[in-house]
Amino acid sequence: MVPVMISSAEVMLERWRDYEGREIEVFEEFKVLTSEVISRTAFGSSYLEGEKKIFEMLMKLTVIMVRNFHTTRRGDEIEVEKLEKWIWDLVMEIGRNREKKVVMGEMENYGSDFLGLLLKANHDTDEKKGIAIEDLVDECKTFYIAGQETTTSLLHGLFFF
Repeated sequence: MVPVMISSAEVMLERWRDYEGREIEVFEEFKVLTSEVISRTAFGSSYLEGEKKIFEMLMKLTVIMVRNFHTTRRGDEIEVEKLEKWIWDLVMEIGRNREKKVVMGEMENYGSDFLGLLLKANHDTDEKKGIAIEDLVDECKTFYIAGQETTTSLLHGLFFF
């Protein structure tokens, strides 16, 4: 995972060279960096190459849930259901694509990233080691939300100290 982190940071720094002498919105840059690292280490895909939608949907879901922590709004409930379904479908599609590659012999196992480890646990014949598909999807959502927000905030804070 460390080489992925280094590579992503190098891409960001290369982009910063284009801004020499101008201001950079550092918080947004760190948000992109953490999203890229999470996408690559968790799913083997690239945030910069189009995996932005899941982050957008998860952030929207988080905002709605936080906003409604003490209240319930029917419109938001409908939106939450749509977002949950969209995220579920996306994670399932990514997982099914990995499973197909294993069955077709294109991949030896499910991968060494976070999703690969979860898929391996999902397919484990030992029920004590296995996880349910619902848990797999929830773990992916947690990894994205917790990883992206906390790491972005930490980097932003460290940058200014």
